[in-house]
Amino acid sequence: MLDRQSPFLPRNPNDIATLAEQRILSDIVSGKLLPGQRLSEQSLCRNYKFGRGIIRTVLSRLSHREFVISHARSGWRVVPVTAIGLREITLGRRQLEPLLAEVDLFQRDIERIEAICDMQAAIASHTGMSADRLSLLRRYEREILDILAGQIKAPVIAGWLANLWDRSEYYLNFLEAAAPMKLKPADWSVYIDAKKAGRIKDAAAFIRKTGDAFAAFTQAQLLQSDLEMPVARKPRKRTAVGEDLSSVHSTHPPATSKRIL
Repeated sequence: MLDRQSPFLPRNPNDIATLAEQRILSDIVSGKLLPGQRLSEQSLCRNYKFGRGIIRTVLSRLSHREFVISHARSGWRVVPVTAIGLREITLGRRQLEPLLAEVDLFQRDIERIEAICDMQAAIASHTGMSADRLSLLRRYEREILDILAGQIKAPVIAGWLANLWDRSEYYLNFLEAAAPMKLKPADWSVYIDAKKAGRIKDAAAFIRKTGDAFAAFTQAQLLQSDLEMPVARKPRKRTAVGEDLSSVHSTHPPATSKRIL
């Protein structure tokens, strides 16, 4: 039986908790809320102008989606960027994205994707790639992915994919911030040409190539980065009950400065 409470099913876009979730998720993905940052319910209520009940609902949803974690002593935190997390994303995409090669597309879907590809080509033709242009190209690419995911017959699987793409964007934004180069957006005209010609294997090969490019880029940046992942503070001799010992109680392996994928 379909789980109607799954956090990966489509939600009413006008629901106040969904609106709050979208706003907070956007700030996590964009890096306004940093990996490992502590999230106070009181501060979230004040900053986002929502009641505590709504904020708690949002945090619970984002926890299921692997964007925040909760510890008994330290409360809520943004999920840190780790090699294990990146591997989960990569493996998840490798398992589910091949479904996009087999979806049935209506003529209106094909025309919309072709129009997006034309806009991407026009943007990419400009000399130099500013941050704004890159951001726009990626928004267009995500629109294509959402169109394709919308044709998957199992809504939960479509939700899993959407969450994997959100997590991918979160990792990519964070790792690119200190990187000398950026990951080049894919040219989806290759995919749509293959689909129109009935070349499913070619469409699948393109999707696999885009996933592999993301994996190679992010893994390389993670290995080259000198970023220290959040680690536990050394406990004092005797501390107040509120001392942050979140890493001691974490179910995740301790982070180190060396990462092995």
